Amino acid sequence: MALASYRGFTLKSIGSENQIWKVTIKNRELKGSLSAIKKSIDWWCDTASIIDPTQLATATQRTDSVGVQELFNGYMIKNDTGENNAWYCMFNGKLIKGGKLAIQKHIEAYLIAKKKAEQLKK
Repeated sequence: MALASYRGFTLKSIGSENQIWKVTIKNRELKGSLSAIKKSIDWWCDTASIIDPTQLATATQRTDSVGVQELFNGYMIKNDTGENNAWYCMFNGKLIKGGKLAIQKHIEAYLIAKKKAEQLKK
């Protein structure tokens, strides 16, 4: 059994492979992977409410598998959640967020305006 400490809580491994860990928070024993246990502890420290590590593990798996990114006219547009209006892009040093089409139109409008400004300078 391995022991570890995280944010003042003692973590104990269950079994010989150290894959499942447990921690006691407010007389409630929580079991799960080490990363899920740490997230439960973080949740407790931040909100003073207990959340089961299995709920955090499934939520993490869902968001990890949904992440999408697309290169559009030299700008990387990303979506981590899979929601329609959860796209974002670092554009000229600023974060822009919204729907994918709206971000693409914003980038296109900027590029057209930039091209016209360059032509007027000549």
